[in-house]
Amino acid sequence: MKNIRLIFSMLVLMAMGLGACNDDLSQPPVTLPEGGIGNGEWNSPAGVFQVINGYNNTNLSLLGCWVHGYIVGTVNTSEQTGYILKDETADFSVPTTVNSNLMLAATPDEKDWRNCMTVQISGTVRDALNLASNPDNLGKEVCIVGSLDEKYFGQYALKGTTNFNWGDKGIEPDPSMIPPYGSQQIWQKDLLSATDAFTFDQGNPSTAGFETWKYSDKFGIVATGGRSGSAAVTDAMAISQEISLEGLKDPRLLVHWAANYFNNAESFGNMCQTLVRVVGTEAWEPVTLPVPPAGNSWDFSNSGFANLDAYAGKKIQIGFRYTSTKDLSGTWEIDKVTVTGVPAN
Repeated sequence: MKNIRLIFSMLVLMAMGLGACNDDLSQPPVTLPEGGIGNGEWNSPAGVFQVINGYNNTNLSLLGCWVHGYIVGTVNTSEQTGYILKDETADFSVPTTVNSNLMLAATPDEKDWRNCMTVQISGTVRDALNLASNPDNLGKEVCIVGSLDEKYFGQYALKGTTNFNWGDKGIEPDPSMIPPYGSQQIWQKDLLSATDAFTFDQGNPSTAGFETWKYSDKFGIVATGGRSGSAAVTDAMAISQEISLEGLKDPRLLVHWAANYFNNAESFGNMCQTLVRVVGTEAWEPVTLPVPPAGNSWDFSNSGFANLDAYAGKKIQIGFRYTSTKDLSGTWEIDKVTVTGVPAN
């Protein structure tokens, strides 16, 4: 009996001690900032306080980070008060003449600029969101996607904005437009200015001396068989510099392009090809880009990401093959080519 009592007493003391230890080690509950936190994806946008404190998800550098908040004002750039967010420049009212920036906050009634982040807006995002043209946007909840890589008005901010969505979520991207998680830009050429990125093999056109491929500072590299109301029969290539995929996995290819006078996308696909070869070999292999250009429009669009996994760890070249006949000679324009990959280690 004494042993039983002793054991019982020890168990009680141990329980009390463990309880005391648990009390000593317990922590107060974590309080999330107003607006919450997210990772920057469309369905988990980053919050204002995250951005103010320097948050960035570099794994989303190619897609952009979504940020959620409420439109509460602008940074006044009309006065000679310096391009810094501060008491003298923070404007929480409308009307305003400022149409190039916004302040976002975690709550719609915020009036302290220290709790606000700045957003640079341009293009269609500016048209839809700026308070100079849209004063009723003041206080509205919005998600905006862009880059968190640079400061703006002296603080961490959202720049290079490309899209927005009203409410607390962004817009789910087309799966074909999403590179593998962790992708980084490996090689990108803006063909409006990078005139050394591609060389041209003009082939043997039916019209002597005809140049199918040319550089244009307005449209990038351009291929056409049309000339003076007629058409040349052509088969010509634009061939890229060497591109190293060494030390990479999940490489992908993205092209920004337009095509017209092919009648439709199917006809474009019959006349034009995107090809890849390993440096040092002669054989070109076709790659499939998910979203072809319309074939009957001058509007530029993204191709979606083509899978280059077969070339991971190698050096490659990209080729764009254009053909035309006497009956069909469309125009193909490419103004940007991007290759991405995920570091293997």
